[in-house]
Amino acid sequence: MECGGHQPFWQNGLYYAGYGNPLTMYSFDTTTGLFNPSPASQSNNRFSFPTVTPSISSQGATNGIAWAVDASLFGWAAGDGGACHVVPIPPACTGPAILHAYDATNLKTELWNSTLAANSRDNAGNGVKFVPPTVANGKAYLGTRTEIDVYGLLPN
Repeated sequence: MECGGHQPFWQNGLYYAGYGNPLTMYSFDTTTGLFNPSPASQSNNRFSFPTVTPSISSQGATNGIAWAVDASLFGWAAGDGGACHVVPIPPACTGPAILHAYDATNLKTELWNSTLAANSRDNAGNGVKFVPPTVANGKAYLGTRTEIDVYGLLPN
């Protein structure tokens, strides 16, 4: 496996997304002390470069959410077939990160992502490579190229 960062472990599941693959959960068998090499759950979408560094939030052993950032627009220019090779990367080679939230027990269930709200309300700033989402105190934080985006429940 190629790794873009840490791989979270929650409720005997290891969460991983390699280049060009979906976010995948592998089950750990506590009896044998081995991981099942067949995925227990996978997201419907695949993640390209840079690979995903997922995070898990939960209320103890319940309500797990697997968070993953698609930062694939970082450093890629439309139509050039590859990464921009100019330093610093020009604005044409940047695009928004997309923060995804999945049911951690069934990764096929995407609970939310930052592109779903009307009028681009939840759109993140331009993507940064290898930045994991940070979850604390009921909010998800995402560092981008120009800002820190904070996601949480909207006030009533």
